[in-house]
Amino acid sequence: MNELPQMLHTWFTENDERLRSHGVMGDIQRSPDDGRTKTSAWLVVEYDDHVAVLIVWNSGEAELECGDLTSGRVRQEHRDLRTPGDLLDAIETTLEWAGATSL
Repeated sequence: MNELPQMLHTWFTENDERLRSHGVMGDIQRSPDDGRTKTSAWLVVEYDDHVAVLIVWNSGEAELECGDLTSGRVRQEHRDLRTPGDLLDAIETTLEWAGATSL
């Protein structure tokens, strides 16, 4: 079974303080443990006038979304993640889209 949702949760737990020190507010959630075989975790980050979300399923599917609150522009991308490196790239893209590139 793919453990990418847990890896996303672990990444956020380990990096939350660093994100906050750079003005990035974030939160991480996991799908309920209710017996479903497809589980997920989602990271929400807010920076300046942007809100970005990364949703990762244990199937390797991922959705990246970012909204610019000033312009109303929304950017979306679907990815199929296979490795921890793919997950780190998706996290980095999500932060870049939110404008948090100076981390």
